[in-house]
Amino acid sequence: MKAPKRKLFGTDGIRGVVNRFPLTPEMVQKIGMATGYYLKAKFPERRPTVIVGMDTRNSSPMICTALISGLTSVGVDVIDLGITTTPSVSFAVKESDALMGIVVSASHNPFQYNGLKYFGANGKKFSELEEASLELVIFNKYELPKSSPEEVGRLFNGENLKLDYVRMIEEAGKRLSGLRVALDCGNGATYLLAPKIFRDLGAEVFEFGTEPDGFNINRECGATNPEFLSEKVMETKADIGFSYDGDGDRCIAVDERGNIVDGDQIIALLASHFREERVVATVMSNIGLELFLRSRGIELLRVPVGDRNVSEKMDEVGSTIGGEQSGHVIVKSFMETGDGILTSILVSSIVRESGKRLSELVSEMRKYPQKLKSLKVKEKKEIERLKRVKRSVEEAEKLLGDRGRVLLRYSGTEPVIRIMVESEDEKLIDRAMEGIIKALEEEGLIDGKRE
Repeated sequence: MKAPKRKLFGTDGIRGVVNRFPLTPEMVQKIGMATGYYLKAKFPERRPTVIVGMDTRNSSPMICTALISGLTSVGVDVIDLGITTTPSVSFAVKESDALMGIVVSASHNPFQYNGLKYFGANGKKFSELEEASLELVIFNKYELPKSSPEEVGRLFNGENLKLDYVRMIEEAGKRLSGLRVALDCGNGATYLLAPKIFRDLGAEVFEFGTEPDGFNINRECGATNPEFLSEKVMETKADIGFSYDGDGDRCIAVDERGNIVDGDQIIALLASHFREERVVATVMSNIGLELFLRSRGIELLRVPVGDRNVSEKMDEVGSTIGGEQSGHVIVKSFMETGDGILTSILVSSIVRESGKRLSELVSEMRKYPQKLKSLKVKEKKEIERLKRVKRSVEEAEKLLGDRGRVLLRYSGTEPVIRIMVESEDEKLIDRAMEGIIKALEEEGLIDGKRE
């Protein structure tokens, strides 16, 4: 069943600029109240409990307070984890009697942004249908009544659930004594947990991005800027490094030579180590991952961009490893969602146990040259109906053969078409890219000059 079009929820929850709709205190409180009524309608026999956590943005306490105010005003109990990672909330919901988890975060975005990420009682991200159902309550035309004084929700401290989460990750890893690890926490939600977990396991830790001031989250650091950590790995002579995003649900690794190791390479390493039969990745994953997995007898299944799409497909086919090139890596045997700290502990454990360097372990997966181009469009016409474009793609695929790939897709949030071409030969990439862009121009789709 296809979900109705949503007004608030995007590809990863509700997100926007702070103090602008929908992230004003008044609207967030209304969202909290509607969430409470949604839960009461879905679980009429239960008094709802919701677990809430937040990242280190200066606005997160304001947003979190408004959310908790809305929830408790309609009789929902709240367990507050305080500053914590997105996956820790997912874990806490699944391991407790809570019916929902909500994270106040805008992930890799700068401090001006914030958002709300929703998890169901099973620890999985809300589906599009669940998001659309919640929006029906949020935008209903009647005022939602508040609870009586006797029924107002209570607020509990969730520190014990965070400790359970830390214990789970430490038990998933190996002793890391003698391993020199550089961590870039991006001044985000991992800044307390990640260094502690690595030190508990015996690693020597060099930490960066662990001084959040509310404004420096993701600023020239973190998983979207792994070059920063690359320099630090070389400076500290670390054996390995990991860079996390603002809410800790993804990571990028750096090997001992300062080379950046992305999500595709991490997936390849984990799938090979755990002898997985099938892996789920997105359409953006490098063809090198596909060829590597095929050489190991592992099937690769591709889905549209978004870690929720990856997770849902993993459940469908029974896969335990999947993820995105950007560093969202899901290991279902431990977690229902991507977890940067867990991923880094598993990778470090493989390095320590194997006695090999990370550069050696990931060298067998060859990354193919990949070029991306984004062009503004006048309108989003169905690509299959554009004859010139369809023909240009077919010609490009013939030119590249079975060791190259072409992808055209529209942005979900902007009037933009994205072109991705990858191949062993960069000259072939340029020829294929030029042919597709020319066809788009001939169809009159491009808005203005090329960027």
